[in-house]
Amino acid sequence: AAPRPAPARRARQAKAEAVPIAPVVDETPVELRFARFVAAMKDARTADAERELAALRDRLPAGSLGLLRAQAWFDLRAGRDAAAADGYRAILDRMPGDEEAAVNLASIQARQQKPEEARATLDAAARVHPDSNALRAALAQFTPAARQ
Repeated sequence: AAPRPAPARRARQAKAEAVPIAPVVDETPVELRFARFVAAMKDARTADAERELAALRDRLPAGSLGLLRAQAWFDLRAGRDAAAADGYRAILDRMPGDEEAAVNLASIQARQQKPEEARATLDAAARVHPDSNALRAALAQFTPAARQ
């Protein structure tokens, strides 16, 4: 038979097992997480961007506008056009006329051979922001005279 530990040793083992382990709390400021995410995306460091995005998901409410933007951008870069389009639509539902979301959604629609939808997306945003150079430039791509 195997030797049994001494009573004092058994007590120490039991006490060590009974000590609850505190959960790891991420105290990194959300702003720093966003900055790291943006830097990773700009440098095409996908794994780093994904790690920061996961941390943001843990810290922010699911409907957070910042989280929607980050996820949509990540999906767009990852080639997940359907998910990115859903994200940009969600942003536009909450912020009609959002230039960045409109331009990105229109680019996805154009790649999907849906130029009428792309133009409608940009037109709606341009009605909210009639002085936007970014929207005017994007709309010019769908104007027949511009394509000649």
